[in-house]
Amino acid sequence: MSYAQNLKIKNISIFGLEDSKIAVLGDNITTLVNIDYYESIFEPVFEFQITFVSIDNALSDLKLRGTERVSLEIEHESGVLEFDDLVLTAFVQNGSESSVNSFTVQLNPEGIINNEKERVVKRYDPKVKASVHVENILKSHIKETDELDIEETANSDGFYGNYWRPFKAIYWLARRAMSGSMPEDGDGTDRVGFLFWMTKSGYKFKSIDTIISDGKKNGAITYTQHDTLSDNPDFDLHDPTFEFDQNIINQMMNSMYGERRSYLNLHTLKATDEVLFSNEIAKQAHLGDEERPNLQFEINGTPTRVVRFAIVDATMRKDGTIASGDGEYNPHKIRSQSRMRYQSLLSRSLKITVPMNFELEAGNLINVKLIHSMKGTDEWTSGFYLIKDLRHNVQFNDNGLQCYTYLRLVRDTPGDD
Repeated sequence: MSYAQNLKIKNISIFGLEDSKIAVLGDNITTLVNIDYYESIFEPVFEFQITFVSIDNALSDLKLRGTERVSLEIEHESGVLEFDDLVLTAFVQNGSESSVNSFTVQLNPEGIINNEKERVVKRYDPKVKASVHVENILKSHIKETDELDIEETANSDGFYGNYWRPFKAIYWLARRAMSGSMPEDGDGTDRVGFLFWMTKSGYKFKSIDTIISDGKKNGAITYTQHDTLSDNPDFDLHDPTFEFDQNIINQMMNSMYGERRSYLNLHTLKATDEVLFSNEIAKQAHLGDEERPNLQFEINGTPTRVVRFAIVDATMRKDGTIASGDGEYNPHKIRSQSRMRYQSLLSRSLKITVPMNFELEAGNLINVKLIHSMKGTDEWTSGFYLIKDLRHNVQFNDNGLQCYTYLRLVRDTPGDD
């Protein structure tokens, strides 16, 4: 058994109009060069990039135009990637020789096409929960009725469609959504910071706190660093590289430590007093065992970004008020808190390489054990990390078949929790 080498391409077929096959691996597609499959917690759909060698020219023979339907099946020791309704959204003819042609296609789920075709136009009731709006938008505009993993929000919210694309409307709701989840100690949480993304198992709409708490509760795969990457399924990791680990100035500029907000009502021309939002008392689930690093200059408790917003009160509430009246929910306060939450989650970034594993998805938690030179495990950098994005890569080269998964991991606090 080899996670880095054993893989079978069972099917790759491209269908044209009226579902007629125009290209099939093993027929007029003679050779497969490279497959890249990509997911990210900040991308609404996943993506394939596949490079072929063919006896036919992509333009003059296959007559690719885009929007062709593609089915594929890739079998691996860790699972199967199988899709019947992908859409060819882009392609390029890489080169042409006397006997062969090379071309690359980009494949996405149908939802990416529907997002461009559809527009959100109606009034969404502010007394209905934001998660209900998300589900309705996915079903009515993206045409996705199955495989939805949507966390129920604690707050209601509403808006006018304004001819937004569906994904934009969902992201608008995500920045203003509150979760009912609690961190491990049960001591309350700011319950903000929702993510919307898609993996091979479907669309997801979840809060960062819920992802962290559920990931720890359900158990996370442990990957252990070794100097060389084994091709066995023992969950070895190789080549860990920290992209960054704290960037104080950038974090101060991007609201990680807090914001100073005030608003101007364009109808009354009245400005609100400046309101301070700080992360000093935030109660959230954390990936590490240190809730908040000790910093000098009182940075943690000092809002460092100044924000001025104009309020147009002719949207949902005619009285020009900021709060919605829905319990503790205040959309403008939540926006500040959400931005702090996103920034804290992204404050540390680690890239690793592991043998290909189709069980992994963007948004999963994994437990990483890194080496402390000459001392065993590094307790400070090891621990739980969230998969921000992943890339499954299949390459056919002079060394044969190579199958790896490249992970970009993020975490908010250090320490092996």
